Order: sequence, then structure tokens, then C-alpha cells
Amino acid sequence: MLHSRYDSILLQRVSFGAATLAGVISLGGLAFGALEAWPLWATGLAVVVPWIPVFVRDVASVYRQHQWLALFYVLVVTQTGHFLEHVAQMIQIHVLGLQGADARGIFGTLDIEWVHLTWNTWVILAVLVLLSHFGVNPWLRLTAILAGWHEVEHAYIFTIYLQTGMAGLPGLLAQGGGVAGGLPISRADLHFLYNLIETLPLVLSFFQQVRQAGATNHHQLASQRQSTPAQGRAPKA
Repeated sequence: MLHSRYDSILLQRVSFGAATLAGVISLGGLAFGALEAWPLWATGLAVVVPWIPVFVRDVASVYRQHQWLALFYVLVVTQTGHFLEHVAQMIQIHVLGLQGADARGIFGTLDIEWVHLTWNTWVILAVLVLLSHFGVNPWLRLTAILAGWHEVEHAYIFTIYLQTGMAGLPGLLAQGGGVAGGLPISRADLHFLYNLIETLPLVLSFFQQVRQAGATNHHQLASQRQSTPAQGRAPKA
């Protein structure tokens, strides 16, 4: 029942054929990019782009039925993608032993301070908007606190960057940071953890909201089914 409720809300307009086609093109892009030794960012685009039309159509369908849940959906998908970029960077650093420009994730050209600040500003603003509609969701409130601190970190880093022109500084809590010298952890590792503890409650809050929307839909359908026979029944003589 729970699985069907998620499907009925999140996959209303996605046909099996469309999803299959997107998957085949995506895998083809991955294989072709690997064979042709494309830059990592180009292979990443080849994997992601085929899914964009599917995602956009699904978001539009969610919006027609549930309005603000569509924003929630977009936030969860995009932030999860951002978190996976940090996962890729962790693999580059700790598994492949890469450093510097070779350990900046899949889309390394976007690893610049104003992009980091802009991204985290989008996340905290979207969370605050969602709180105005789903404020009783405890996981969403936790996400707001964690995303708020993450935003403070990047605002501090960006301020120092504007003053000095130096990018990649530790911020507040990474090793060498502005709060008591920071923790014994690199900036890359710290921000991976930031995104991990920020994304987990965000995903949990989203599925809690989807479950509630599914329960509401189920209740409305049950009410309609009960009222329809009563309306169609002929009055007794």
C-alpha cells in the first residue's frame, strides 16, 4: 500500500516506455563517454540529461495535484544530486588517491565559492518556503537547522573570499578554520558530512509528506466511492 501511494503521487505521468528510453540513452552516454575518454563532466551530463524531460513532466504532474509538494520534490532530487557530487569527490580523494584539481567531483568546474554559496542559499530558501506549508514536519525543521548552519559556513567562506581573493579556505569548522582553529578534518570531508546530515532528514521529511498526501488521496477516493452508490440509488417508493 505504501509503495503504491508513492508511485501514484511521484510517477503519475511517467510511462514505462519513457523511463526505459531515458535509461537506455543514459547508459549509452555513460558507455560512449568511457570508451571515448570524454572529460568526466561531459560523461556526467550524458548520463543526467536524458532524465530531465522525465523529471520535468513528473514535477508538473505533482504540481497539478499537490502544488507545494512539487517544490519539495525538486529540492530533494537536486540536493541528492549535489550530495552524490560530494560522494564522487570522496571516492576521488580516499579511494583513488587524487588531489587538487583532480579531486573536485564530477562537475569540477562548478567547484567555486559563489556556486557553493548560491546552491546553499537555494536550499535554505526552499526549505523555509516549505516550512511555511509543512511546518509540522519534524524532519523538515531539522533540515532547516542543518541547512542554516551550512549556509552560515558558506557565507563566511564567501566573505573571506571577497576580501582576499583566496578560494578553498577552511571556513569555520574545517581544519584551520575560524572557530578555535577548526576540527581535525579537511574542508572536503567536512562538507561531505554537512551534505550527508542535511540530505538524510530532507529525504525523510519528503517521504513523510508524500505518505501523508497519499493517505489524503486514499481517504478522498474512499469517500467518493462511498458517496457514488448513494447518489445513484433510486429513492424508495
